[in-house]
Amino acid sequence: MIMANVSASHSSMGLTLAANEASAVAVEPRVMRLLDERLELVEDLWQTVLRSECPPQQAERLLRMKEISCAVDGLPGDAASVEATERSTAEIIQVIREMDLAEAIAAARAFSLYFQLVNILEQHIEEDSYLASLRAHHPEDLNDPFVPPLASQTEPATFRELFTRLRALGVPPAQIEQLLVELDIRLVFTAHPTEIVRHTVRHKQRRVAALIQQLQQQSQPSNLNDHQNLRLQLEEEIRLWWRTDELHQFKPSVLDEVDYALHYFQQVLFGAMPQLRQRIRNALTATYPDVLPPSDAFCTFGSWVGSDRDGNPSVTPDITWRTACYQRQLMLERYVAAVGDLRDQLSISMQWSQVSAPLLESLEMDRLRFPEIYEERAARYRLEPYRLKLSYVLERLRLTHQRNQQLASAGWEAPGEARPPLPEFGQGVLAAAPAPELHYATVTEFRTDLELINDSLQGTGLSCEPLENLIAQVHTFAFCLASLDIRQESTRHSDALDELSRYLQLPVPYGEMEEAQRVEWLLTELQTRRPLIPPAVQWSPATAETFDVLRVVHRLQQEFGSRICRTYVISMSHTVSDLLEVLLLAKEAGLVDPMAQRSDLLVVPLFETVEDLKAAPAVMERLFSEPFYRQLIASTSPTGKPLQELMLGYSDSNKDSGFLSSNWEIHQAQIALQQLATRHSVALRIFHGRGGSVGRGGGPAYQAILAQPSGTLNGRIKITEQGEVLASKYSLPELALYNLETVSTAVIQNSLITSHVDDTPDWNELMARLAASSRSHYRALVHDNPDLVAFFQQCTPIEEISKLQISSRPARRKSGAKDLSSLRAIPWVFGWTQSRFLLPSWFGVGAALQEELDADPGQLELFQQLYQRWPFFRMLISKVEMTLSKVDLDLAHHYVRSLGRPELREAFEQIFEVIAKEFVLTRDLVLAITGHQRLLDGDPALQLSVELRNRTIVPLGYLQVALLRRLRDQNRQPPMSEAAASDDGRTYSRSELLRGALLTINGIAAGMRNTG
Repeated sequence: MIMANVSASHSSMGLTLAANEASAVAVEPRVMRLLDERLELVEDLWQTVLRSECPPQQAERLLRMKEISCAVDGLPGDAASVEATERSTAEIIQVIREMDLAEAIAAARAFSLYFQLVNILEQHIEEDSYLASLRAHHPEDLNDPFVPPLASQTEPATFRELFTRLRALGVPPAQIEQLLVELDIRLVFTAHPTEIVRHTVRHKQRRVAALIQQLQQQSQPSNLNDHQNLRLQLEEEIRLWWRTDELHQFKPSVLDEVDYALHYFQQVLFGAMPQLRQRIRNALTATYPDVLPPSDAFCTFGSWVGSDRDGNPSVTPDITWRTACYQRQLMLERYVAAVGDLRDQLSISMQWSQVSAPLLESLEMDRLRFPEIYEERAARYRLEPYRLKLSYVLERLRLTHQRNQQLASAGWEAPGEARPPLPEFGQGVLAAAPAPELHYATVTEFRTDLELINDSLQGTGLSCEPLENLIAQVHTFAFCLASLDIRQESTRHSDALDELSRYLQLPVPYGEMEEAQRVEWLLTELQTRRPLIPPAVQWSPATAETFDVLRVVHRLQQEFGSRICRTYVISMSHTVSDLLEVLLLAKEAGLVDPMAQRSDLLVVPLFETVEDLKAAPAVMERLFSEPFYRQLIASTSPTGKPLQELMLGYSDSNKDSGFLSSNWEIHQAQIALQQLATRHSVALRIFHGRGGSVGRGGGPAYQAILAQPSGTLNGRIKITEQGEVLASKYSLPELALYNLETVSTAVIQNSLITSHVDDTPDWNELMARLAASSRSHYRALVHDNPDLVAFFQQCTPIEEISKLQISSRPARRKSGAKDLSSLRAIPWVFGWTQSRFLLPSWFGVGAALQEELDADPGQLELFQQLYQRWPFFRMLISKVEMTLSKVDLDLAHHYVRSLGRPELREAFEQIFEVIAKEFVLTRDLVLAITGHQRLLDGDPALQLSVELRNRTIVPLGYLQVALLRRLRDQNRQPPMSEAAASDDGRTYSRSELLRGALLTINGIAAGMRNTG
């Protein structure tokens, strides 16, 4: 049978708990009622679809598995609960043993479907819960549905709530206005596609979500037929979903990833940003009426999708060029539609309304430039100047779109040569290039036309909300939609310069220079007019591409303006020369003018490892002390004050040193870097490289921003938004608005309300000891244990994860390498999550805390005090608590026993014992610090959400282990045949077993709401 080797050892199902009365009482009654009602609907739909799509015996077995997994109730650890759990585990194992491969695959798909329906359910409960709170507290805001998370330990503040608080605290208007003028929030959608759900399936999920919402709105239908029809539509949509393959059919290209990411801009963010602007203006009017609002572009977007080439050979200069063209195409299409709607709306006649002189003058200029449009439209719009003006605007947009198609087809090196149009950028034959003066050469020209119309309307006492919204959208998105950040690993630049230096026959090749010699040579070359790179030389492919990347950035800025691509992130930055190398190459590409001491490129070091975080202040001190460098970074700032952007990496520092050490070193680095920048009169913008999971810096953004060291934001922040968080944050307009608003209020609050808790010497000394101890314990297991890499490879589905067609980028930095250093942080976290260890998010924390308590048991009271008073420490413990609640050690132990090779069994058991001991210690100390009886008692809604999944996800773990074991057994056999017989005589191909294993990965990811 498929599960012939399963043992009935899952004694407690980890932290799997039933939703009992204790948690139900703590949760808001309305949330409980909504959850009960909608969970009943989801359960009914799920059962109906299974019974209609699966053979009767198979459907009943699947339903039986679900029933058994949810049967356990009671408090954790009591005798009745343990006994019931053991009994249910044995039953689950027996059911799985009776399955063949087809049924195992059906079970994986069924549970995946169930979890994704529950995810949809929770999103709508979040929306409904917030709407209910608006009705109770702000009836006037019913049309502004911002939704706080269902599970929010500290409810984030809206603009209205924040400014009311600030007024009560006596924060002067001038201080708020000064901050709002400089408010600069940038959210960057990255090229780390941890989104495991197919785009096709995501579309069906949105359709199901809409139908569920409609059905709930007719909970008391006046027309029973309508209600029944909706129900039938919903069942049919889920059946179509069931018959759709969940697995990606092919490895996505970079442009596929671009399309996935831009979906959120098309469907949600373009419409949400004017509402965000209006919310902050309304809040200021109600609380600080004399304070000027921030600019319309106070919150903007960036993207690494199509421009992040760190370890991804598929991201070429041509791909980056095509991505920029694609983004401009989307914006132009949006603007064409919006301007067309405005032309229909603004039917104002000169007979009944005045028109400004500047607008009339512009119409005369347009008549000369576009005589054909004048001849075509003048008779119709003779007395309707706004419609006539907007006709000219539409024509210029059309010509701009036409030019964009030509550029996309021609490529970045030959913009004047038109090739057949690419599928991504339109169809049909391209017309000849329009005269340069007729299309919109810059977005400023387009915005000026719109503002000319708006000024004329306002001059006559009129306002047009769609026009004001469009102007706000133009400020936010321009023609580029999102700025493209280039990212490349530091050695690519030093290798290119070494090859160049050897071609030039320098006395000492660049690769052989010491750091001080490199810095001296780079600064000298940066400040000379003489070209360094000779033309028409045949460079190695890697060096040629490194040179071309800077050239394509220059070409992009020439065509699209500097906003499209102005940031160059250097991953694995270690030294001063890492930054100067990029600046020198940028000078050769025309992006740095040595005589004017001006740069059109912002070079951003990414400090990733703990050692690099500690060394970052010294690196930046040397650069800030160099007058030429200070002048370059001043030239990149709109205010003329030197501006330095720095990126801090959560993922690799965590993989390197563990959760606690990583977070503390990043915290300390921010303080030291801000103090350094202040001494040198440099404005600092910190770029937080947060991933989706806690192990990579994820978690609630509001609390994370408030936990940043006081005085380090100053109204400026840049944050990555990755993978699965895009769907959870930006799939619905209300959720997107809520996320955008709370990120903004957190930045404002942190910047205005100064706290000195980060400066408490005793606390800092304590955290330094904790970080060092935690790092020591983490590295002893992860880096110093010679069997850990084999443990990870064998006891998690990491190798199978690498076969999922979800990313254009390989899972490892070096092809064929099996060592830990070559593995990227995303699959590292993904593998531990699937096997229910979640080790990167908590290991080492308990041991560090216990060392302090062993030295002084009275420290527990101090820990409790820090949890209450220090936002950084509270965030740290809260993230660990949330992660621990998802750990299931008994199931994880089953992975170890079933998948570990016999010759390593003893070593693996020792590793597991270390992990299990640390888990129990960490859990007990977190409970002691928080004062909770159970994990997440302080956040009962999240507790309920986690328990709902923990109860149901266990069968998927057993299925995954069984399929992985069978697959790996076959893979170890000689490659004589694709198929091999199982213990029960059935023959399964390797491809069938791999497919089943990959489907369980999908299902567990949906249940955990997390991948990497």
